[in-house]
Amino acid sequence: MKCFIKLTLVALLASASLTTLHAQELRLGGGYNSSNVRESGTEKWVGRAGYQLGVDLLIGQRLFVKPGIHLHVRNLRYTTIGIGQDGQPNGTENEFRYTSNSLRVPVLVGVRLLQPSEENDFNMYAMAGPTALIGMKADLNNNALNITTRNTQWYLGIGAGFEYKFLFLEAGYDVAMTNVFEGDGINTNPKVNNAYIAAGLGFMLKH
Repeated sequence: MKCFIKLTLVALLASASLTTLHAQELRLGGGYNSSNVRESGTEKWVGRAGYQLGVDLLIGQRLFVKPGIHLHVRNLRYTTIGIGQDGQPNGTENEFRYTSNSLRVPVLVGVRLLQPSEENDFNMYAMAGPTALIGMKADLNNNALNITTRNTQWYLGIGAGFEYKFLFLEAGYDVAMTNVFEGDGINTNPKVNNAYIAAGLGFMLKH
């Protein structure tokens, strides 16, 4: 299954590279992301602020495909409640931080509100599609917990944006289809949705 996932990702990236010959715009940008933890359980997984930096291609005009690749840094807070000798919570809490660095690979399909032209400096767009989060590095500053982050996490998301000349601002929300961790190292294995807002510059490509 892992081999199939990796081959699928390679195929997506290869197809995206080939379509650069027909791409209209290259976008460089970055911004803020936040993690909305589902099924956090009694262990109190809580999302904290993170960030992403990356590049996207826009292929098409009014209707477009937007593949991309981003460095995605996620931060979570993990809290455990102390248990006394009587087996009851004793009011003490231990807090740890989990940080992961991943490659975020979205392949989105979108539509612009207006037909792009030289007369339209401003436009708006909506988009949706799948995203893969490919793990590179993860760290939980608690050696007592034995956890393994999934190699690949899958998402389905929606987004919207504004563009003015060569500037863009966009936001989106990705719903997690897979859990964060593999194995039974912890009692709760959350799914973590991703919200983001990003801004940057677009560069028109010559053919």
